[in-house]
Amino acid sequence: MIIDQKDYVTPKNGLVLRYKGTFDFKKLYNSSKEWFDKLNYDFNEKEYNEKPVAAGTEFKLVFEAKRDINEFISFQISPTLHFFDVKKSDGKNYGKIKIKIPAYILLDKENKWQSNPFKKFLFFFYCNFTIRKEIENVYEDKLYSEVLDFINTLKKFIRVR
Repeated sequence: MIIDQKDYVTPKNGLVLRYKGTFDFKKLYNSSKEWFDKLNYDFNEKEYNEKPVAAGTEFKLVFEAKRDINEFISFQISPTLHFFDVKKSDGKNYGKIKIKIPAYILLDKENKWQSNPFKKFLFFFYCNFTIRKEIENVYEDKLYSEVLDFINTLKKFIRVR
C-alpha cells in the first residue's frame, strides 16, 4: 500500500457504530469533548443540525479533532454522530444512533513538500521508503488504538441506566 499525505487508519468513511435504544445525549456529547481534551486534541464542533421529523427529532453532529505529533505529522479524527427518530421521555432519549469515525495521519501537515513535482517526489520517497516502518508500526497503531478507545468511551454513555 502506498502512503499518501492522508494516511487513513480506518476506512475513508470511518468505523461505524450503530445503536437503537435509550441514551443520554448530553453525556454523550460531553464525554466526546472530554475524551479529546484529555488526549490534547484541538476539538471543534464543525456542524450541528436539528430538525423535527415525523417519528421524532433528527440530530447531526460533526466534530473535527486534530493533534500535532511533531513538525511533520498530525492525527485527525472526524466523528459524525447522527441521531434518528429521537423521542424524549422521563428525561431520557430514545432513538437510533449511527456514528462514523474516520481517522487519518496527516503527513506534511504544513504542505511544505507539496509545492512542486520534485518536492512531491521527495515526499513520496521519504514516506514510502525512509520512514514507512515508523509510520505503520508506531503512528498508525497509536491512532487506531485511540479510535478504538474513543469508541469504547462512546459505548459507555449510550445506554442510560
